[in-house]
Amino acid sequence: MDLGFGKNNQVIGEALAKQFDKTAKIQEQQIIEEINRYDALLDANDSELELLRERRLQQMKKAQEQKQKWRALGHGTYTSIGDGQHGSDTAKEFFDATKESDRMVVHFYRPSTRSCDVFHSHLEKLAQKHLETRFVKINVDQCAEDGASGSGASYLVDKLGIVVMPTIVIIKDRKAIHHIRGFSELGNTEDHSAEALEWVLGMHGGVKQPEGKEMPEELKDARKGVNGINMSTRYSGGRKGGVRENYNAYDSDDEY
Repeated sequence: MDLGFGKNNQVIGEALAKQFDKTAKIQEQQIIEEINRYDALLDANDSELELLRERRLQQMKKAQEQKQKWRALGHGTYTSIGDGQHGSDTAKEFFDATKESDRMVVHFYRPSTRSCDVFHSHLEKLAQKHLETRFVKINVDQCAEDGASGSGASYLVDKLGIVVMPTIVIIKDRKAIHHIRGFSELGNTEDHSAEALEWVLGMHGGVKQPEGKEMPEELKDARKGVNGINMSTRYSGGRKGGVRENYNAYDSDDEY
């Protein structure tokens, strides 16, 4: 089926069409389920309604307890790991955090790289919105402070294959499941919204988002954003030498 994207972009066009079809079906199913819930409430007697009310109260209580636990672990804020410490502490703090939080978004940045400020601004907002995820940042300039220890920030940069500034690594269940390197999944531009970054993070499991949530218009227009839906290639190995800037190769399924 020719979607008008041209021969070279046919695969991208087909992927986008499939995503739209999937979204429509999910939305239709959600409407049906909502109608069924209303029908069940209308047919319920007093004892059944009381049971439903008690069950809902327990769910709300459990959700509130979970939110309090997340906040105690640093969720809800965008904070630094290893900031102001010797580099040898950075890796330990990072691994301790992955043991406590099932889901993390980690921004590797360099203070002198202006494009990193774009992610700083967006992640600050998203951290407050998505309590289920811990948002942190790591300054790669700390690599120079590691000396010959082979640990600290330089260890993380090598282990996680950080070769681009900026890079966001999504951690889930103590595994690095995806890298967002530069802005290749965000239309190859710094001029993208927090909502666009949120959608890309959600597609890769970095944050929770409603099933069938549509791709932002800015990513549809760029079309390149659709590459993030299913594309996943394995990183070839660790890095040696410096961390490069503004290089748009991407992705990874690395474990650590």
